[in-house]
Amino acid sequence: MAEGLKLDQKHGKGRVRVSRVWRRIAGAGGGDVIVEWNVSVSLYSNCHPAYTAGDNSAIVATDTMKNTVYAKAKECSEVVSMESFAVLLARHFSAFYPEVTAATVNIVEKPWERVVVDGQPHSHGVCLNNPLLLIFGSAMVSKLPRFKLGSEKHMTEVTVSKFGALSITSGVLGLALLKTTKSGFEGFVRDRYTLLPETRERMVATEVTASWRFPFEHVSDIPAKPFCFTERYEGVKKVLVDTFFGPPDVGVYSPSVQNTLFLMAKAVLNRFLDIASIELRMPNLHFLPVNLSSKENPDMVKFAGDVYMPTDEPHGTIEATLSRTMSKM
Repeated sequence: MAEGLKLDQKHGKGRVRVSRVWRRIAGAGGGDVIVEWNVSVSLYSNCHPAYTAGDNSAIVATDTMKNTVYAKAKECSEVVSMESFAVLLARHFSAFYPEVTAATVNIVEKPWERVVVDGQPHSHGVCLNNPLLLIFGSAMVSKLPRFKLGSEKHMTEVTVSKFGALSITSGVLGLALLKTTKSGFEGFVRDRYTLLPETRERMVATEVTASWRFPFEHVSDIPAKPFCFTERYEGVKKVLVDTFFGPPDVGVYSPSVQNTLFLMAKAVLNRFLDIASIELRMPNLHFLPVNLSSKENPDMVKFAGDVYMPTDEPHGTIEATLSRTMSKM
């Protein structure tokens, strides 16, 4: 650019909500399959004149991006995963428009699940929250790990360049986990501002945001046989949950959220060789023991580790990325 300036820019369309229904799918027991996605598109393009000279001739209108999301959803005649749809969109935008050098697509999925009535999956009724029932159907789900933990959501980010360079990241948002015991925090730095007592017995709660990167570096690297991103999502979530809680009868002691985070990330990389790296964010959401007493009435109410005040403000922030050697996140 002139004047000794450099301009980096992108533009796109955010919060495009799309739902796709596939009717009477054999793999879903003959019932309907529905997904609901919140899609955001960002295009990297050679449209600098729009910024510097008001010349819009190289701009792809964001309304066009929105319409393309719906058109491409219609073109998916067979059930597709969220990641596969993101790749489809990103490839279209980067290849179809000469001005576009790369496209990034972010999608968050609302976790609809098939309603079960009297032990039988309903043919067309759904409610929140188990997408496995929707993607695979009840017969196949029985062979896969299943979780119905809460309001967590499946997310993905896909970037495709003009020449096919690829980056795929998947993840989970808002995975709420809590242990009523088997947690402590000791041996930390103490100074004149430290009031927190050391303990080997406390509740620990967090809301996990995890994202993991697949090793595919070009669109040609994606396996010819459809890669089951949804199954991998459920598998990673199972490993994260199992590692956090430990065995059902005895659990596992957590000396810190940091240590638990590392063990969770390590377990994912050990279990899934097709994941190159994983990032975890695990805020420490506090459950503070209630203390109702005063100098005048120290025995107002006697609590015995059974009544707590949940609070998430302020909270500790713990996050880390674990990668394989030579891997880049």
